[in-house]
Amino acid sequence: MKALVIGGTSGLGRALAAEFLAAGWDTAVTGVREEAIKDFSDSYPSARVSRLDLSVPGAHARVETLLASLGGADAVAVCAGFYADNPENDWAAEEKTIAVNAAGCAAALNAAYAHFRRKGGGRLACVSSIGGVRGNARCPAYNASKAFLFNYLEGLRQNAAAAGAKISVTNIIPAYIGDGAGAGRAMLDALLQGRRSAYIPGYWRWLAAAYRNLPDFMHEGMTRWHYVLLRPFMQRSPRWKKPE
Repeated sequence: MKALVIGGTSGLGRALAAEFLAAGWDTAVTGVREEAIKDFSDSYPSARVSRLDLSVPGAHARVETLLASLGGADAVAVCAGFYADNPENDWAAEEKTIAVNAAGCAAALNAAYAHFRRKGGGRLACVSSIGGVRGNARCPAYNASKAFLFNYLEGLRQNAAAAGAKISVTNIIPAYIGDGAGAGRAMLDALLQGRRSAYIPGYWRWLAAAYRNLPDFMHEGMTRWHYVLLRPFMQRSPRWKKPE
């Protein structure tokens, strides 16, 4: 079985790639930073590692070429992402966030989805974020780009259902778990089970539902105490067991 993890040399992507390798999958990984690529290669010499920057135009064609060079894949996980704390709404930071998290990830997902349509099936997953539930004053483009992924993945899933294609599309939704240490197994389980969504930790499914339905006037007044309110849940996050 072959897996491709885009954005797999660090953070959550690395955690997932490590689980694929531990499970015996023939695993290819991409990254952007040279030091992260080298470190992953040194740590996992059996993996095929290459550089892929989704922020550069033409990402769709590069992912198509990569899949062809690998002889295809049975599972593709898009874990690339960019975050900038940007309360002043500096456009350069917003533009890069959108380029990576929305346009770049969509290009990779689309290329992988098309590959699975031709192949007759496959498992597709993407790491989004709890930030996709609602907007945030400190990082407007980040949360908006993750909301885009929620809907893009849902659209691909509906497209597969309409076509009768045997393609599972999983939205992995992490919430304040840092570099994702310990999350890899739950991510792999969600992908292999073909789950539609997996909140990590699992209790965030219920918190997200409450937050999504919070009245607008309350949400708009949360700017100063947002993280104070969430801190207890952030502290608990590393001790999660398995998403619900």
